[in-house]
Amino acid sequence: MRSIQLNNTSKHSIASRLGLLFITLATVLLNTHYLHAEGMGEVALLQFGLLLVTGLAGFVAASAVVYVRRTNSPKDIRWFAYGWCGVSAFVASSVGVALDAIPKVWLYHAAVLGLLQSIVIFHSQLLIASGKIKTNNNLQLIQVSLLLVAVFVEFIFFDNDSALGFAKALGEALSITTLVSFFMLRGSWRDKPTLEDGNCMRSDARKKLLTHGTLGSTGSILQLLTNRSNLSLLDNYAGSAGAGLYAVVYYGAEAIWSVARALAPMVNSEVAKSDSQEEAMKITKEYLKHTLLFTIPLVIVACLVPESVYLLIFSIDGVSCPLRLLAPGIVAGAVSIIIAHHLSGIGMHKWNAYTSGLGLIVLISVGYYLIEDYKVCGAAIAASCAYSAQALGLIIGLKKV
Repeated sequence: MRSIQLNNTSKHSIASRLGLLFITLATVLLNTHYLHAEGMGEVALLQFGLLLVTGLAGFVAASAVVYVRRTNSPKDIRWFAYGWCGVSAFVASSVGVALDAIPKVWLYHAAVLGLLQSIVIFHSQLLIASGKIKTNNNLQLIQVSLLLVAVFVEFIFFDNDSALGFAKALGEALSITTLVSFFMLRGSWRDKPTLEDGNCMRSDARKKLLTHGTLGSTGSILQLLTNRSNLSLLDNYAGSAGAGLYAVVYYGAEAIWSVARALAPMVNSEVAKSDSQEEAMKITKEYLKHTLLFTIPLVIVACLVPESVYLLIFSIDGVSCPLRLLAPGIVAGAVSIIIAHHLSGIGMHKWNAYTSGLGLIVLISVGYYLIEDYKVCGAAIAASCAYSAQALGLIIGLKKV
């Protein structure tokens, strides 16, 4: 079997993810110190609204971009993607408020911030498709670094330590990141397709984006709902403080997934360019092995940390128990991240959609049964069940393709 060594790009990606981890942790610590659990809950609901926008925008401007770039130039899809991002910002934020998924106060913030983030994600996918993994890593580092600086300035220098202050800081960071992403793509809009024999009409590119993007982003939206629906359920049963506590626990899961998400773009890019199904499978299996070698020890360490340490770090009580209950789901989620990017790379986005839907059904079913009585711990159990079901479905899908 082919053995994939961690080359310079892989090492850069892992180092970048570690940088993202520490910078994000610093931002979370600022938030928990100044906003406390209730404010963290408000911020989490704002971010939920933003993610609804990026999820809808992803029907064109995210998951299918790498696949479509095999046969088309960036100029074939640029304006179509930008237009879709604009429409998504208005529609998704409005629907989110209408369904009471996000508070009305965040309507315009979700729309504007979601639009900026959608453009950054589209540009990021173009960089990945061109094999510019390091540049994409740097773009993500720039965004989280700018957010940390902006939050620090708003909270400390301007004494604006509130959820609205965080929203303002996020807007500042995203505005600058969007401009930087345009700069990173300068001169690349007429690049050739990534496959040597790729050369499709612009109209074909748009059809492919919608066809593959619909399946891929349906999965992304369902995944978003799987990841974040607990926030809305907890907000109803335990108030914003409960949602805030779960948001901190989920940040822990996101931190551990940093390794999987560092390697996932390379899985996507290499599998999309592979010459055969056998080669693609070997690539994914090796990256999956590396992912688990990093992920499992991190999960064990997180579970062994006593509650007193988490209380000292986050100034919020009750982190350790739900984090331990979420541990099986964190491992399953890491597996899902790698396999999902393999399936996206070969155009089999439907499996991501199917399994994300399965995860959401499991989450809601278990969550409604447990969260009312067990609050954040019930939410963690529901999430673990959902992530495990999704991983099992993706493994089945990987064996069938």
